[in-house]
Amino acid sequence: MSFLIIPRAKQTTSNRDRLMAPSSTSLTQDTPIRIRQFQDADLPQVAAIFERGVMLYSTDPAMDYRWVEYVRKSLKTDLSDIDGTYVAPGGNFWVATLEDGDGESKIVGMIALEAKTKTQGEVRRVSVHPSYQRLGIGRRLMTHLVQWSTANRFTSLMLVASHARKSALDFYDSFGFQHVDTTAFWFNPLYEGYVMVKTLA
Repeated sequence: MSFLIIPRAKQTTSNRDRLMAPSSTSLTQDTPIRIRQFQDADLPQVAAIFERGVMLYSTDPAMDYRWVEYVRKSLKTDLSDIDGTYVAPGGNFWVATLEDGDGESKIVGMIALEAKTKTQGEVRRVSVHPSYQRLGIGRRLMTHLVQWSTANRFTSLMLVASHARKSALDFYDSFGFQHVDTTAFWFNPLYEGYVMVKTLA
């Protein structure tokens, strides 16, 4: 299976994106959103949302190739074996879905928990389709992950967030994640990530 990688600076709104985009009056924070476990048939939509979300991090067209490489690597590694990477070792992978006007379910967001040990997990692949952001979907996904992790006896969660996305850092902070260290996604030029940790009750 292959996916089209489009640098952020060259992205255009496709027919599929237009179909996915909600109207200003059709979707609110009260719209029913379903959180469920990933299924193999979800992969094409998951991959598309992941790609679009990652490319939003690129603010310099000259650096788009870095993000393109990251997307390609991810699609060949953990996202090519979601069950083996996340579910089988004791973590999980969820998608957020909603029904369109024709009653068909579509994926609008995702989140993953990778089990590092029996009690420590890493939050990964947090992404909501750009057309559906700021509607509480990311918060629903993270709340579900935290509740599931607590019920399954995880005692701590960690994640790595881009230093440049203040809205994302504020989002994680609102869930009790604390910045404990700084790492580098890559050098020349330096692009940093904040290591954030949350202790579960």
